[in-house]
Amino acid sequence: MLNFVTFMECLNAPNSTCMTSPGVLAPVVLTLMLVGAGALLARRDRKRFRVLRSRGIWGTFLILAYSVIVLAYFFLFSPDAVMGAAQSDIENGFWITAVLLCGIGIAGLVGMLGFALGGWLVKKKKPASSSATMANRLVIAIDGPAASGKGTVAKRIAQHYGLPCLDTGLLYRAVARDCVANGAALEDEVAATAAARALDAATLDDPNLRGPAAGDAASIVAKMPGVRAALLDYQRRFASQPGGAVLDGRDIGTVICPNADVKMFVTATAEERARRRHLEHQARGEDISYDMVLTDIRRRDERDSARNVAPLEAAADAITLDTTTLNADAAFAAALEIIAAKRKT
Repeated sequence: MLNFVTFMECLNAPNSTCMTSPGVLAPVVLTLMLVGAGALLARRDRKRFRVLRSRGIWGTFLILAYSVIVLAYFFLFSPDAVMGAAQSDIENGFWITAVLLCGIGIAGLVGMLGFALGGWLVKKKKPASSSATMANRLVIAIDGPAASGKGTVAKRIAQHYGLPCLDTGLLYRAVARDCVANGAALEDEVAATAAARALDAATLDDPNLRGPAAGDAASIVAKMPGVRAALLDYQRRFASQPGGAVLDGRDIGTVICPNADVKMFVTATAEERARRRHLEHQARGEDISYDMVLTDIRRRDERDSARNVAPLEAAADAITLDTTTLNADAAFAAALEIIAAKRKT
């Protein structure tokens, strides 16, 4: 039978049984497991690894600090408790609790150091590279309602950082276009889902997708679970490119890229968005009143926000950028400030 020898006993008096005692091997195995866990999490989700590492170290530090303060009190003002002759059961209970917490704190600190070591080893193994590598990968998710300016901001950000950009709204516009071209009604989810699965990304540069009619049709098919599921993989593959990407839409930060490095929710009042859209209509020579445009904007907002699948909403950790009083240059400058601030954290 194996003799049970503790880790501390082996430190004080090393012998041959130390190599086979569960009491010695257990902390070693646990440390190796935590190193592996840290390495795995750091490789898969660097941001979450940093959060857990920070919280774990702070938590164990607080436990240690509390226990050390209590132990110091006993050593200074109640030495009898230290020698096992406490004045009361309550005092003895506090002493035992402090000793246990001190042990837990030390074990936790060693464990978190092992966890951090795993992440450090993964980081050290990553090759040095240019700004377009995984080490400097930047995924920016931009959501917002129609005519808020999110598309313009997304394009300028992508150009600034040299990243690919995807207007995900074009995907739904293209699905609506293909659905109609196939002779199906926009409300036919089976036909719309089939169109989404057969979508050719090379056709996203179709100028007809930029018109207001295409946008209204897109909001109809976008509420269909089958359509959204069919387009989900394409969007995530686009976001997973080595250097990162910029994506704008209505569910990027909440569904498509929940772990994006930067999340923004670009918005403006319905009246200002209607004014911008009305100017676009006028520039194209289209005769439509401002009131009609405002009604359409509000209808689209309601449809996008009320749908059951991936409704329009800001992610919990998204930074809101209100462009109501900002022109394109000012909105772009504000977006760069948001990105710079997030990358520093």
